[in-house]
Amino acid sequence: MTRDKFTTLVGLALLAGCFTFSLVKILGRARSDRTDDREVIRFAHWQLEAGLRTAFDALTRDYEKLHPGVRVEQLAIPERTYTQWLQTQLIGGTATDLIELGKMPRNAEDEMLSRFFLPLTDYVEQPNPWNRGTDLESVAWRNTFIDGLVGGFSYRPNLLEYYGVPMSMHTVRVYYNASLWKRILGQTPEPRTFDEFIAICDRVESWAREQHAALIPIAGSKLNGPLIIYKFANSQTQKLGLVALRNYAMQRDPVELGVSYLRGDWSLDTPAVVDGLAITRDIGLRLQPGYLQVPREDATFYFVQGRALFIATGSYDAPSFRQQAHFPTGVFNIPIPSGDHPRYGKNVLGPASEAATTTSLSFGIPLQTANRDRAVDFLRFLTSRSQNERFTRLSGWLPAVVGARLTPEVEPFVPRVDGYVDGFQISNPGTNTARIVENANNALVRPAGSVEAFKAIIAPDYGKAVREDLARQSAVARLNIARQDLPAAAGLLLVRHASDADRPRVEDRLSAILETQNQQEATRAWIESELARNPAR
Repeated sequence: MTRDKFTTLVGLALLAGCFTFSLVKILGRARSDRTDDREVIRFAHWQLEAGLRTAFDALTRDYEKLHPGVRVEQLAIPERTYTQWLQTQLIGGTATDLIELGKMPRNAEDEMLSRFFLPLTDYVEQPNPWNRGTDLESVAWRNTFIDGLVGGFSYRPNLLEYYGVPMSMHTVRVYYNASLWKRILGQTPEPRTFDEFIAICDRVESWAREQHAALIPIAGSKLNGPLIIYKFANSQTQKLGLVALRNYAMQRDPVELGVSYLRGDWSLDTPAVVDGLAITRDIGLRLQPGYLQVPREDATFYFVQGRALFIATGSYDAPSFRQQAHFPTGVFNIPIPSGDHPRYGKNVLGPASEAATTTSLSFGIPLQTANRDRAVDFLRFLTSRSQNERFTRLSGWLPAVVGARLTPEVEPFVPRVDGYVDGFQISNPGTNTARIVENANNALVRPAGSVEAFKAIIAPDYGKAVREDLARQSAVARLNIARQDLPAAAGLLLVRHASDADRPRVEDRLSAILETQNQQEATRAWIESELARNPAR
């Protein structure tokens, strides 16, 4: 028998073996489902970080012990395929009973939520019965969370409904390889200033050249790179934001940024914007070339293999680093320039506050589920204070529930509440501006690039992109207005026929609908007016 023929037969045998194994597993599960008469609820998420699935398993086993007639199944879906999986399951009517919310097509989140998911508004206004015996016993479920369910996929202001209930929250820190640090930097302390951080990066590069080592200062990727770069770049538009964001909502509003650009409050030549691009280049040069084409997993691999001293990422990666890295790690806050910095200080108000950090790891319930009551009860169980504390201990993630005790591992990631409102990015007005900025990024951060080269690429199309993003926002506002017409009409009828006991609740609901419609109408009129007033910009 020739070698090629033998190799082919081995390959076919392995393929047949894999097929047989898969078939046995599927048939075994089907047989188990037929013989197991317990009620089954399934939940799905994309979190494959170390410790998380173990924590979920422990919580589900606790729930099963309390409910012997219930079986809970966990489905962990790879992040890269989650968007496609989610859409396929929802459209096909085969979704799990609880689904982690996120990874939805951009600009289609509200549409998908309203079409496929159960509004949880009535539920979150009631106390969580699993908090019985605590000081949260009589508190509305939504008020048991640190952010009051105001952000992310919890409350959707355009829909006036709550759709998600969270289990955690995340902040961004710089991680470092403590062993590599000691070898290269000795007893050098963690950087407290921007210049100290840059100096350490430069020392790492010099050491790598001298030792002929494959080592970079910062491991970057399409996700990790912006996490650190934007923190520095946003510092340069903090003072400019006081002019550009005139509604003083203390957040980066895409409509406000787009309108302020049309009005001439800022441009690509504004000194603060230029400085933001310059500091982006300063940091980008410390990452590996082409980092925006690198997936998150590769950046993590760079770091855990000791090929980068730093990586900036969320608190969600800390357990994975503790488990996968063969070295101890340390963390510190991203050291933005101070107000007295000679190059970048003139634009800075101060360190950005993290008080507005919202909760995450939110789960929603599809409308199609046949186990609605059980799914709600399981979600309440997961987000009770006692179980959220247990989740934190087992997963190493921050809690989302008020008063949940912290572990020493998560304390470095607790949001900093002191500080100032962060600045903005020139990519913030919307998807079109983000696309042209990202596409030209290499001209800014490559060694032969420059701020002027970057501006020369995006300047011809930037104004058009801002206008397209504003037009998109206007169209979304129009859609939201129309979506609320029927609930508003129904609310008017309900107020007319409601009992004395129900009338205050119905009137509050109608008032919220009308207020949202008025806001959307004002936003749309504002956008259309500014687009017509500034046709050439």
